[in-house]
Amino acid sequence: MENLKLHDTISFYRKQQNLTQEALAQKLGVTNQSVSKWESAQCYPDISLIPQLADIFGISIDELFGKEPCISGLKDVFSLRDDVIRVVVARGQQIIDIKEINEQILLEIPKREDGQRTRVEVFGNINCKDSIFGDVECQGSIQCSKDIFGNVSSSGNIDCNTIYGDASNFYGTLSCKGDIHGNASTFQGGTISCSNILGNVVHCQGSVTCEKIEGNVEECQGNIIYK
Repeated sequence: MENLKLHDTISFYRKQQNLTQEALAQKLGVTNQSVSKWESAQCYPDISLIPQLADIFGISIDELFGKEPCISGLKDVFSLRDDVIRVVVARGQQIIDIKEINEQILLEIPKREDGQRTRVEVFGNINCKDSIFGDVECQGSIQCSKDIFGNVSSSGNIDCNTIYGDASNFYGTLSCKGDIHGNASTFQGGTISCSNILGNVVHCQGSVTCEKIEGNVEECQGNIIYK
């Protein structure tokens, strides 16, 4: 985990504890927006909050700063929530690291029998030949031949047909041939291109190109381009 920064580890351990950003903010006595900005690397927690963060996550301050592996072995992964799919680098039972992988990972994310959405967390690049039935958080790039039935968050590039959820993009380019059925956000120069946005543009620090936005445009510091 040494290659991960503080914003990565806060997001990772918060989700591991099944805490929402709002719940973590309440425990720390800060606003939801503060936690959101920490995780998007727009700013950092006050140094006085670091010990409290480590206590809430049940880890050391070194682990919070990515100095030690956050998961010791595959048995620890299997003991976590069974509705999360994770891609890691491992040797036997020992996880070496959770990091971006240079080559693409070919995945199939089937629809769950209970109708619930799977959560897909990948520190690498996804190449999915079918639809993804779940929420996706990817630190690399997502190449999806069909649709994504869930929320999407990526620090890389995304290419798919239709997104049936919210879409957030950092740094890279989100290219959606169809519609985004939820809200759309870009951060730190990210771009979104799609047919229509059926929700709101809730944050734009990059550019959004589409035919129509059904909802409202909020917190726009970038460009809205109608094609």
